[in-house]
Amino acid sequence: MPDERGPIDWDALRAVEGVFRDRLNGLVTDAEYVPDAIDPVELRVTLAAGFDADRCRFDVQWWTNHGYKYHYSEADLEFRFGWEIRPSSPGKHFHPPGNPTEHRESCITHEEPELVTLAVIKCWWDALEAGDLAVLNSNENQP
Repeated sequence: MPDERGPIDWDALRAVEGVFRDRLNGLVTDAEYVPDAIDPVELRVTLAAGFDADRCRFDVQWWTNHGYKYHYSEADLEFRFGWEIRPSSPGKHFHPPGNPTEHRESCITHEEPELVTLAVIKCWWDALEAGDLAVLNSNENQP
């Protein structure tokens, strides 16, 4: 599977970081390229807000051929939006909180790094404002 996705897309990760910083202003407390900025495998964006904590993190991967992963985590909560081509799951999918192995069809339809990031932020923010995790994958008119 990793060979089909291609290597990590450095330009996409930089675009994702820019959207997080532009849209969430002072909520971004850290953005780190892992293992380093020279040869990143993942972008980790830490935010000063969460559902049950005062901080959370999005771990983001984006591949050159196709696919992405936005993995959200805070103390005892995780969910993920992703796009992978697998026969056992929808291409663009959502792993809901409490069941990380379940693949639901994602409400996010975009494939461009900036638009996907805006949609992920909107899904997260809407659920955070509502105080309802069920809202995470329910947006219909994404940015």
